[in-house]
Amino acid sequence: MNLPGLILAIKIAFFFLASWVLVHVLAVLGVFTAVAYPFWWFLVPEKVPIIGPFTEKIREKRSAPFKLILLNTFLIFVVSAVSIGLVFLEGKFLFKLGFPPTQKTVSFVVPSKGQYRLGEIFPMKVEIAGIKTPVNAVQADLGFDPAKIEVAEISTEDSFANIFIQKEINNEAGYARLTGGLPNPGFFADRGVFGTVFFKGKTPGVTKIDFLPSSMVLANDGRGSNVLRELASASYLILPEEISEEEAELQSSVFLRPQVLGEKAGETQMKFFEEKDILGAETEIEKEIEIDKFNPGKIFLNILEGVDRFILNLWGKVLKPS
Repeated sequence: MNLPGLILAIKIAFFFLASWVLVHVLAVLGVFTAVAYPFWWFLVPEKVPIIGPFTEKIREKRSAPFKLILLNTFLIFVVSAVSIGLVFLEGKFLFKLGFPPTQKTVSFVVPSKGQYRLGEIFPMKVEIAGIKTPVNAVQADLGFDPAKIEVAEISTEDSFANIFIQKEINNEAGYARLTGGLPNPGFFADRGVFGTVFFKGKTPGVTKIDFLPSSMVLANDGRGSNVLRELASASYLILPEEISEEEAELQSSVFLRPQVLGEKAGETQMKFFEEKDILGAETEIEKEIEIDKFNPGKIFLNILEGVDRFILNLWGKVLKPS
């Protein structure tokens, strides 16, 4: 074991840590120290550090050239200004890394329950609520029991989004996805409709529809932060009573009518997926679940970002014209 090398590494690490702490202290107190320095020198010169020639002789005489005092004041001010600049750059870097994280406040809102007859097509309107930061992209992934229900169609009519890039329906795996959004400045309201999923009952009984962990709501915050707070679910009862052929035809004509751009889909909507029947198409179902684990690195960076924000907000208030 190379003990001298280890000691040197510890000294270097301690030096950088002490320098980092000093930079943040000077960013807060440095300018005030520079202003107070001349007064401290005249009051307690033996306790005030001074940089310059003949330091010991100056202390013995308890006096220093006024130019030297001004030079030390200027040096403290410059170092403090550089420290504030370094804190500003550090804050920008942390922002790019995702600190502070944009608060997760958005939830999917769907009708939580209902009952429908066998073969009946019923809508499940998908909305988002709890928006505190404008959002510009949404991915709604649904999982369901394909033995009990199937997706007949996904509609984007009345959606706040005007660009759609993906629509997938897999009635063999029990999976559906709608992905879309809108450009800057994004969508900002109490709540908004993203789309409507039309289900059809296949067998009697209670069935559940879940939003999968791969669902996302991305904020228009410059980082695309996922602000989805929780995943919704809904339970529906499929009754054994079957609808008539006339009702089935009427429902198909009403709910499953083709959506033509500029008519039902809205004149401003743009779709980049193919409008075709893809029932039973193979697709990869994402099942990755994001688990918040104890992460010392993230905790440290969050604290560091909080310190930087405090310093910058402090100087913002000081320099803000009254």
